[in-house]
Amino acid sequence: MIEWMKDRIWYIDMPLKVNGIPVGSRMTVIRLENDKLLIHSPVQLTTHLQLELTKLGKIQAIVTPNMNHHLFLSEWWLAYPDAYFFAPPGLQQKRTDLVFDDALGATTPELWRNQLLQTILRGSDSMEEIVFCDPQSKTLIVGDTLAWLHNSYNPLTLTLAFINGCYYRPAMPLYWRLSFKDKTRLRQSIQEILTWPFDRIILSHGLVIPENGKKIFSDAFHWVLQGK
Repeated sequence: MIEWMKDRIWYIDMPLKVNGIPVGSRMTVIRLENDKLLIHSPVQLTTHLQLELTKLGKIQAIVTPNMNHHLFLSEWWLAYPDAYFFAPPGLQQKRTDLVFDDALGATTPELWRNQLLQTILRGSDSMEEIVFCDPQSKTLIVGDTLAWLHNSYNPLTLTLAFINGCYYRPAMPLYWRLSFKDKTRLRQSIQEILTWPFDRIILSHGLVIPENGKKIFSDAFHWVLQGK
């Protein structure tokens, strides 16, 4: 467990393969004002991870940023029955075996209202993602909105990173970028995010961005901000 901001944000990295290709997975933990925890993008729930989380506090909310980040939800659902589970657009229909307490959208739930900012990355025909910002730590928290797979030596991972344009710099993976048919709605989402107070970015896959995050984020979406 890596402490990103003292007593506020932590993250943990775990191995993850997608179609046999290692891409890694990162979970973010945020301590809310009531001293309870919000879990973003839950990873595999090990005994060690449970013990680490117990040291930090009680888990109040578990959020999944998009339909791709649901693989380990069942074990979290069984382990933390008192937590509130929030589903991104489309996941309730995909995971009918789970009971969600609420759906995530552009409106911030009461549990973290006035603490975190959130919006929907709109415009894709296949998947929309909820993006978060913690003003206190000036951190943007994303799922697949950006990836930066520059830290791998696995040839399959490197090939995937090159093909999707997220090796040399953080970028939205090409496979997902191509699904955004409505560039106007995507541009509106990006412009809203750029009004938020952040300078750092925690990604779910690849390297984190400890500084200059707003410029890096803007550069990554130059293709849509310029109307191309």
